[in-house]
Parts: sequence; C-alpha cells; structure tokens
Amino acid sequence: MIAFILRRIAYIIPVMLIASFGIFALLRLGGSDPIAQYLILSNLPSTPETIASLRKEFGLDKPLLAQYVLWLQKAVILDFGSSYMSGRPVAEDFFAFLPTTLLLVGLGVVVIIVVSVPLGIVSAHYRDKIPDFLVRFFCFVGVCMPNFWFAFLLVWAFAITLAWLPAVGADSLSSFILPTLSIALMSSCVNTRLIRANMLETSKERHITYATLRHLSQKTILLKHNFLTAILPIITAFGMHIGELIGGALVVESIFALPGIGLYCIQGIANHDYPVIQCFVVVMCLIFTISNLIIDIIYAYLDPRIYKLLQDAKQ
Repeated sequence: MIAFILRRIAYIIPVMLIASFGIFALLRLGGSDPIAQYLILSNLPSTPETIASLRKEFGLDKPLLAQYVLWLQKAVILDFGSSYMSGRPVAEDFFAFLPTTLLLVGLGVVVIIVVSVPLGIVSAHYRDKIPDFLVRFFCFVGVCMPNFWFAFLLVWAFAITLAWLPAVGADSLSSFILPTLSIALMSSCVNTRLIRANMLETSKERHITYATLRHLSQKTILLKHNFLTAILPIITAFGMHIGELIGGALVVESIFALPGIGLYCIQGIANHDYPVIQCFVVVMCLIFTISNLIIDIIYAYLDPRIYKLLQDAKQ
C-alpha cells in the first residue's frame, strides 16, 4: 500500500508541470496584453519607450520557455512573483485569502453530504413513489439552475425580503450560509442522483437477496448491505465535487463579496494580471490533484480489489 501511495504521489509532479506550462503558455498566446491594462489603470502614456520598459520589468521580453523556467524556479519555493497592477507579492495576498475559500469549500462538502445522502437513500427506498418523485424533481431543478442564479434568489429571499442573513462580507459564520448553499446545490443534486442510481443497481445483487431471505430488517438491508456497498463510486465522485466547488467559488465569492481567492482571481482576470491568474490555477490544480489522491487512497483501502488489480497490472 505504501508503494501504491508513493507512486500516486509521484504522478502529481508531471500533472502539475503540464498544468502550469499550459496556463503559462495560454495566457501569453491568448492575445491579452497586461501592459496595455497597466497603462490604463496607471494613467501612463502609451509610448514605445514606456511599453519596452514595462515589458522588461515584467519579464515579458524573454522567450516563452525562458519565462516559464524562471517562473517555475520561483514557484517551487512558493514565490509566484508580484502582481503587475498592485506590485504586491502574489503569494502573500493569495494565501491570505485562501482560508476563506477553503472554509467555503469545506462547508460546501458538509452540505453535500448532509443533503445528498439522506435524499438519495429515501429516493432509492421509495422508488417510483411520492418521496422519490419529489426528490427527483428537486434534483432536476437543482442541476438545471446555475449557482449564480440560485445565489441571487437566496439574496432576494433571505437577505432582502426576510432580512435574516447578511448578503455580503464575511463578518461571521452566518455570512457563509448563503454562499455555501449556492455552491453546494448542483453537486448535492448530482450526488443524490448518483446515490439513488447506485443503490438501485446494488439492490439487484445476490447479497441483498440473501439478506432478505434471512429476514433482516429493512433498515439493516438498506443501510448496511445496500448503501455501504453502493458508496464506493460516490466516494470517487467527491473528487469531482471538489473541482466543482472551487470553480463555483469564483462566481459566488464575487456575488457575496467574500474576501477569498475567487474574488481575488476575478480581479486578476479583469486586469490581465498574469502572476495572479497563474498562482490561482496552479494552486487550485494542486488542491484538486491532492483531493483526488486522497480519494484514490480511501478507495483502495475500502476496496482492496482495486489495489490488487493495480498491482496485477503493474506485473
């Protein structure tokens, strides 16, 4: 198992190299010009001398590969350069905003579990009955509704109309309720449908039939024999949910004015601030990759057959 974990960790290195070089090249080949944006925001004249000086200052006068190598040497020690617009170290600002986003994503994961697990079990248990239809209708609406639109509805209902919860800021834990519900809705609905489908598929297997013939209680069959058997693909799906939550944080933090990396990155994108965008993408890729690594380890631990298959494939 230790060799399996070390091998999976080793895969992170080429993945991060490919992801970092991809975003590095796309930014510079995409046609955006941070120099022009800097001149506009700074009220500086757009003269050839000024542009040449700024390109040299920002390191944009070097070949693409040379720029990447210099950036990578610093990024390894978590030095992502300075923002073109503010001149502040990107890593300092980024890691100052990161806890807010991690808290938002963590609360989103909790909501997904609390909402999707009971709804999925109820929907599978009452298949084609009223509770099942209600759950499926809720999931249909939740999957079709964009998180930013749901965020606006929550603000209108609970912040403006009822005045129960704050609409902006991060002054207290209550400030995270509406943003958390906004980013967790779609993933909760997807996970509910996945749990329902897996449990219905598992209910056809032999061990469920044997448990029924042994006259075990419906609760025992449903939770111990059906749900626990169907949970492995659900655990795998959580790796994807982490990515969805991080992506949703970009928009949701802007709507609720949360001081997180999502809002920080949106400002960087608007200003064509390469160091900010690169830092965001690389760190988010790293978090997403580590999340999937943890999921793979949990999966192999819960189902030793997966680990055995990997070992046989290696041989």
